[in-house]
Amino acid sequence: MVDMSKIVKVKILGSGGEVGRAAIFVNDRSNNKGVLLDYGINFDEEGLPRFPEHIRPIDVGAIVVSHAHLDHIGAVPRLYVSGKPLTIATKPTFEVGNMLIKDFLKISGYYVDYSEDEVLSMYEHSLSIDYGEEVEVNGYTILFTSAGHIIGSSLTYLETPSGHRILYTGDVNTIQTWTLTKAELWPMKIDTLIIESTYGRVKHPPRHDTERRLIESIEEVLDSGGTVLIPAFSVGRSQEVISLLAAELPHARVYVDGMARDITEIYLKNKKFLRDPSMFSKAVENTKFVKGWQDRRRIWRKPVVIIASAGMLKGGPALYYLKKIADNTRNAVFLVSYQSPDSPGHEILETGRINELGIEVKARLQWFDLSSHAGKDGLLEIIYHYRHTLKNIVIIHGEDESRTYLANEAREIVGNDVNIYTPSNRQELILET
Repeated sequence: MVDMSKIVKVKILGSGGEVGRAAIFVNDRSNNKGVLLDYGINFDEEGLPRFPEHIRPIDVGAIVVSHAHLDHIGAVPRLYVSGKPLTIATKPTFEVGNMLIKDFLKISGYYVDYSEDEVLSMYEHSLSIDYGEEVEVNGYTILFTSAGHIIGSSLTYLETPSGHRILYTGDVNTIQTWTLTKAELWPMKIDTLIIESTYGRVKHPPRHDTERRLIESIEEVLDSGGTVLIPAFSVGRSQEVISLLAAELPHARVYVDGMARDITEIYLKNKKFLRDPSMFSKAVENTKFVKGWQDRRRIWRKPVVIIASAGMLKGGPALYYLKKIADNTRNAVFLVSYQSPDSPGHEILETGRINELGIEVKARLQWFDLSSHAGKDGLLEIIYHYRHTLKNIVIIHGEDESRTYLANEAREIVGNDVNIYTPSNRQELILET
């Protein structure tokens, strides 16, 4: 007979068969409150925000935020409209998240059912913890280690009151980059692994090869007197490219424009979360930050590298520079961020145009895979690391094709005694400890 006091429920409120909108609720039957792992948003084809499934704030003992991207934190303030749960994250996750949420409200506030008052309430009821620091909330034990994704990103080790041990990856990267160490997989016994699958069927090319091709391409353009535009995500990718260029092209003139300026300041304030704080500080010293329109109108006329948001060309100063340099074949546009199928960046790679804006690109155009997500080999490495004690694998945060592929590959590692789930949104899994 099943001991109902040792049953753990895992309900998928978002990220089931989709990238983003991460929201997973873990509830131990021996406790009347559960832990919410992330509560994020994504966007529909019209760019409107899509929120995760509703959960009553009274049922949430704590919200654990794996990192600051909106698809993991963007819906958390919604829970403060009628409640005051405790939100737990690292210090840089709170600082970067605050900036991204406020920017999100400026752009999409009309479609959002919370305001800056709820954002403030979230921070008033928050707890910052460092990697390796263990906390207990309502009988749940929570421990963070580095996820290697962006600054402050965390793997979450969660032990329920009945002793069920869960590892939630959030977004994870298993290779070392210029700014961050790779994900830190602690030698712990895990019963259930909840793992992302954004690139569950994709093997990224070797990072050093991609970086070498990017550097060589930039040199070619600069040597011919051209300007290089690198549209990049403000968080993570911009800082990564800043560090790469400072190390490999120290004599190039590099400018950064957009929100990345403020995010870089947060990186500098939280150096202990970086792989090599001294190296990053020197890289920033070697970089010029655009201060306004006077700089913006001037710099694109010279052979320089401009790193600008937004990474998918959905807006921001990158679009201004694109319009200015697109018509000259000596110039180049090098995309280094993920391009969603409905993005202008994807359109420009496919057609060489952004029809809605009437932009035709005659400049050199390339995409370089500098992903901050693990590919299939990295995800399988995590599964292999915990294979001896695993009872359940829950695959989320990926399209169904990626999840199915990863599930099949995982089966080869763990055998038939481990339950492997690819749940849909609203589905509740019953896990016996």
